[in-house]
Amino acid sequence: MKSPKSNQPRRLEYNTLGDGVTAFSTLRDTTRPDDPYGGFNACYYTHGDPSRVAACRHILSAATHDSHIVMPRQQHTNLVAYIDSANAPDPEGVDALVTSLPGVALAINTADCVPVLMADSTSGIIAAVHSGWRGTVGHIVRHTLDIMLAHGATYNNVKVVMGPSICPDCFEVGNEVAEQFDREFGHGHDIVLTRPDWRRPHIDLRHAIALDLIRAGLPAVNIDAGSVPCSHCNPADWWSARRLGINSGRTTTLIVL
Repeated sequence: MKSPKSNQPRRLEYNTLGDGVTAFSTLRDTTRPDDPYGGFNACYYTHGDPSRVAACRHILSAATHDSHIVMPRQQHTNLVAYIDSANAPDPEGVDALVTSLPGVALAINTADCVPVLMADSTSGIIAAVHSGWRGTVGHIVRHTLDIMLAHGATYNNVKVVMGPSICPDCFEVGNEVAEQFDREFGHGHDIVLTRPDWRRPHIDLRHAIALDLIRAGLPAVNIDAGSVPCSHCNPADWWSARRLGINSGRTTTLIVL
């Protein structure tokens, strides 16, 4: 984690995506973890104070050298938007973004779901993905990879990193959700987990996402899912909707060329 200048957010930086790529997740950075809006929150659609959200977005812009930030209104879909304008508005109803435009920052918001950043720095193609359980069983990362490849990326050059998100020990689901994961990913991959002391099954979202990308043809060594902090276990640093409810702040994860 890096503590940059005071006019920039504290953040977790990702340095494995290639030369010329800036990527990070904002820390919540609060001493009031029970306050649903206490901390850095740049998400404009979860009912936070609009003036505080605008101030956080301004800080984000400064942290990316005044890049134009595109931040979708996410709805737990598996839909992907390709951003081909330097002044693109924030899209509605999509959960992943792809671009090849330098100076256009792609930003997604999470509060337990997995933020996934993807980059082919050789071809200059980047993506940001919000992958909750619905997006994961809907193969949103594979759809995103397909669009990256269609615009010039290559399997061997696409690098992937996952950000703060709920860990398998914390992510309890109902049987109907577990059945969807079994149907989409099959048994025996340690994605649907059970233990004698758990009342219901648990899901390893990060493992499912990595498996999806590997099955799509991405080399496993290109996927960095190690040492990912759990959003639910660390409420002072990351937002968690399971702790605070859906009307709360969000962690912003951003990538820009």
